[in-house]
Amino acid sequence: MTKVLLVEDTASLAEEIVDILRMVKFDVSLAKNGRDALKQLATVLVDIVISDLFMPELDGFELITAIKYDARLKDIPIIILSARTTSDTIDKVRELGGDLFNQKPCDSRYLVSSIKKILAKDQVNKDDKTISG
Repeated sequence: MTKVLLVEDTASLAEEIVDILRMVKFDVSLAKNGRDALKQLATVLVDIVISDLFMPELDGFELITAIKYDARLKDIPIIILSARTTSDTIDKVRELGGDLFNQKPCDSRYLVSSIKKILAKDQVNKDDKTISG
């Protein structure tokens, strides 16, 4: 079962996204901010992180940076969800290592499809490394 960590500080939106992801049989954990997410990732590895960008304590930019600089976590794909979609924000997410930027509110079918595509691509990359390396 695909393990997803959702990082979202707006309770109603978090609940909605968790329900959607559980309907398609994803195992979803919830963190309220980046600091909480890193605490969870210290004990449980996930297949993908979906995170808000602007949160208290540790924002999405800092979370991406922390994940990508941790040798144990660096290969976990990250989808960012945010209502603030300036080109500077999207560029910064990409530069830090985010895999996809999705504007809030997001279409649930698109989100689920994006998760599946990213994980399929990630699996192909892992298989290629296994074969060649």
